[in-house]
Amino acid sequence: MFEPIEIARSHDFLWNSALMTREGRLFSSMPGWLGATPGVVEVFPDGTFKPFPGNEWNEWGEGKDPTKHFVDVNSIIPDSKGNLWVLDAAAPYFGTAIPGAVKVVQIEIATGATKRVIIFDPKDAHPGTRLAHMRFHGDHAFMAESKEGSFYVIDLRDNSYRRILVGHPLMRCAPEDVPTMEGRRVHLLNGNPMYIHNDLLEFGTDPDIIFFMCLFGRKVFKAHVDTFKDRTLTDAEIAERVSVAFDVGGPWIAGICRDADGTWYLTDGESNGLRRIRPEANGASDLVVSRPDLVWPITPSIAPDGHAYFTASQLNRVPMFSGGPDLVERPWRMFKVKVRD
Repeated sequence: MFEPIEIARSHDFLWNSALMTREGRLFSSMPGWLGATPGVVEVFPDGTFKPFPGNEWNEWGEGKDPTKHFVDVNSIIPDSKGNLWVLDAAAPYFGTAIPGAVKVVQIEIATGATKRVIIFDPKDAHPGTRLAHMRFHGDHAFMAESKEGSFYVIDLRDNSYRRILVGHPLMRCAPEDVPTMEGRRVHLLNGNPMYIHNDLLEFGTDPDIIFFMCLFGRKVFKAHVDTFKDRTLTDAEIAERVSVAFDVGGPWIAGICRDADGTWYLTDGESNGLRRIRPEANGASDLVVSRPDLVWPITPSIAPDGHAYFTASQLNRVPMFSGGPDLVERPWRMFKVKVRD
């Protein structure tokens, strides 16, 4: 196994991603689960970081307009055109979303200029929904939603969108898929099991095939992108065209990404580490990294420098997932591990 290298620390804010652009700039999202945060930060080689883009987007606080600030950034994703896309679930303290504030913001990385803001209609992005992660395919974006379990299919030519498979069994966790971490079953403050439904997605080596799964789900599903794009198809017809790509079996998967050679990397919340699935392995994984301090590793990305980047989020230790007490050992830390030359 390879040895992870710590590259940055956050003493005050939880971060839940580490994503490097093609140009080598590293960014992280900071969700508002424990209070107001900058939302998005750029992380520098010396381990320091600063809010990005460094204006009012990063200055959320009670009483401020939630449509003009990052309220609760669940994830970020760079595209291939020099932009960073910010998914704001707008649900402070991991609670209910603020109607009319759930949004996606496109920011030009080079200048920090806001290029686009898509605010979702409250009937679609209502208090009982939660934006998760997003990927791009041509002039469309596919965005997972993890509270009800659904997909948003966004036509980036005019910002129109369609929500599909809302609450469908394909989008929902199985009742038994509740992880046990550090000897504790992860549950919410109300005592209910922690279910994060349709959450993780990625494209395969075939650029027209999209893969997706629930957080800590056992099955990874796949579909052709045209199935999701076709507005004439009903949810039932879409579901008929979805198949199981592979069953990951026992590990509790908290994040997925794919390298250019087709190798999948999956953060393993049960083993405190990082797994990989080689193209020829048919879903079987092997452990690349495992260490006790890599608690709930999350949102990996493969950088041009051949490293996998991720953060140890310790989410099972924060009050909304620990059952009440704050068990976090601060600071939160960011790591990289060499996975290829």
